[in-house]
Amino acid sequence: MNNLPLLQIKNLSKSYQANQPVFANINFDVHAHEIVCLLGASGCGKSSLLKALAGLHGVNSGEILFKGKPLTKPDASISVVFQDPCLLPWLNVQQNAAFALTLHSETKISQAEIKAKTDTALQWVGLQHAANVYPEQLSGGMAQRVALARALVKSPDILLMDEPFSALDAITRFNMQQLLLKLIDHRRHAVLLVTHDIDEALMLGDRIMLMGSGHIVREWQITLPQPRAKHLHELIETRMAILEELSEVAGEHLLPSGVIT
Repeated sequence: MNNLPLLQIKNLSKSYQANQPVFANINFDVHAHEIVCLLGASGCGKSSLLKALAGLHGVNSGEILFKGKPLTKPDASISVVFQDPCLLPWLNVQQNAAFALTLHSETKISQAEIKAKTDTALQWVGLQHAANVYPEQLSGGMAQRVALARALVKSPDILLMDEPFSALDAITRFNMQQLLLKLIDHRRHAVLLVTHDIDEALMLGDRIMLMGSGHIVREWQITLPQPRAKHLHELIETRMAILEELSEVAGEHLLPSGVIT
């Protein structure tokens, strides 16, 4: 059995100026079928780190290994979902979801295969009925589901997600979180999720890594099985420990809900 981590980050550092590191000496692994939540306040470097792992930003030192090989540019087996769905307004839902496939012309994928893959991805996120709808007609939750379908259409090994649900209302956010868990259970992707919401991290994560001032400060292993939405009270001690640690590293006001502002 191959126990090699899917993604390995070794001594990764990035800075714009010598005395202004964005993140420094980052070390962690992401294994197949695992949800890892990177938790931290705004400006701590977590989104910059995610973009580096996606091959979108360079680094000053360190190494990123994907399936044991150096990662220096975007890889088709790594998909990214951002906070903004970034849908193209002149394309309908089906065309937006298919966009990632059309970018890789070297794969010589046929139009019939593109449609089949896109139909499947839209079915996964419950939007097969809206294939011909345009972005201006979509709610925020529907738009983010299109973005998720676009990420899934390539059948990636890992999803990198940068606060994908933070702009949604509480009910829609909960529904999207449950959809993500369902997809992970069926499709067996790995996920690295950036969030500033403690409860979201507790709801979704197998591991939670706290980031502060460009460093990984502490890590928690969450063993409570899924679904855990109705059992989060069992994690109250972990939640309080995270809040206490955050109060030391963030230097910012923490709301009772666990959302950092």
